[in-house]
Amino acid sequence: MIQRIQTVYLALAAIALAATGFFNDPWASDAATQFGWFVPALIASLSLAALTGLGSISMYSNRKKQRKIVVWAQVLTVVYLVVLYTGFYLSGELVLRTQDGIEWETTIVLLLPVLAYILFYLARRAITSDIELVKSMDRLR
Repeated sequence: MIQRIQTVYLALAAIALAATGFFNDPWASDAATQFGWFVPALIASLSLAALTGLGSISMYSNRKKQRKIVVWAQVLTVVYLVVLYTGFYLSGELVLRTQDGIEWETTIVLLLPVLAYILFYLARRAITSDIELVKSMDRLR
């Protein structure tokens, strides 16, 4: 299970999503105080995406089902991105550079879900190549 590259991708994607929860920027932002829907939507989409990514690791014996779950993890990550970017945009906080310099915490919070999506994509691609490899081995028998 752990020697497969998609397991590493899935674990790294879940860690990247969970890491965004440890930054203070989304929870103490103007969007969190202005919009009542922002924080519950962030918590729900973040936890669902991270848990779906972690749960798909244990589906290694059924690759087709694992691929479907990874697709759902990608969809949930996009939902998280939409909620995060929309809240920051509507509150006027979608600014990465100010007069003081680069807002590193905001930049990291906005880029970690994008990284997680890319890692989910790489995991899905590796799962698909595993499925194709098994099909080709069955044809050779």
